[in-house]
Amino acid sequence: MNKKSGTGKFWDKGHYDLSGDVDLLIGRSRLDLDKIAGKKILVTGGTGFFGIWLVLALIEIKKRVKGDLEIYLISRDPAAFLARHAQHVIEGFVTFLAGDIKTIKIRRDVAATHVFHMATTSAADTFGAEKSINKLDVLYQGTRNIVEQLPDTTEAVLFTSSGVAYGDVSADAISENHLGSFDSIDPNSGLGIGKLSAEHLIGGYAREKGYKFSIARCFSFAGPYLPLDLHYAFGNFVRQSLRGENITIKGDGQDRRSYLYIGDAIAWLLRLIFEPRDSIFNVGSDEAVTIKELAEKINMIANNQGSILIENKSTLTGNFRRKNYVPNTSKIRRTYTELHQWTSLDEAIKRTLQIG
Repeated sequence: MNKKSGTGKFWDKGHYDLSGDVDLLIGRSRLDLDKIAGKKILVTGGTGFFGIWLVLALIEIKKRVKGDLEIYLISRDPAAFLARHAQHVIEGFVTFLAGDIKTIKIRRDVAATHVFHMATTSAADTFGAEKSINKLDVLYQGTRNIVEQLPDTTEAVLFTSSGVAYGDVSADAISENHLGSFDSIDPNSGLGIGKLSAEHLIGGYAREKGYKFSIARCFSFAGPYLPLDLHYAFGNFVRQSLRGENITIKGDGQDRRSYLYIGDAIAWLLRLIFEPRDSIFNVGSDEAVTIKELAEKINMIANNQGSILIENKSTLTGNFRRKNYVPNTSKIRRTYTELHQWTSLDEAIKRTLQIG
């Protein structure tokens, strides 16, 4: 792709073939597909960055088990999702349930065995300064609405929580036993408090209804379909590089982050739902990089001639500032020894740029 022709939504045009990534992530998950045959999968929040990758992986699994897998996807606007991903064959493999996560009534015949609960305030709404109370409503009311309706057939639930659930943690690498803190009246705490409330509901209803669960506290990710025009530094840097522009860093460039390739992340999530341990696991990369170092890497790999500009301004977008947002992933790698970070940051950058 000519970098000058890049646009904020170039990922909608199907320039990147995900089939190779999907084949890899299914193999790397080390799942026994014979044990997945006959299951019924319900997905909430399946129309975003994580969602399209998960849906395509489940469709490929369905093909490999000769169609003996049912996939249901809750969406407020199925037609818009299908139009946005017209390059992928989704219809015929997925049954859509149209409705709002907070109020939808799930048909009895769905009878899900496994639930990927990923619904949260959309990235676009967060970027558009969604009210904190609305973030809480989606996570608390939406989660409660789903888990209260789970049938006796439910075997496992995976909830994609977030590293923001740790609150303000000063540790260089955040582990599952870290307890951060929230200012309960700070509107920027809404997302983190909402994630914690949803985790509580998942665990509480598991004891009542008898299903197994995994809670994945997800950190930062990269790869095709990452929004390039919202509040993600990685995505913004990629967009600016593709356009041959200067890369703009809103803060001082010293905040530390890490990025797991989305294909690797989906392999981890598949393993977590089909071999649940009733526990919380960090999902992300433990290889830290400063925001300035990230900008330099993207600029170099994209062969962009633009400069890197550091503005030293506030970078808050609906959340509190986290100078260090890097997970310790020793727990998940110790528990599921076959899971790794297979894709380097440089390779993740190339694939997000869609130049290799």
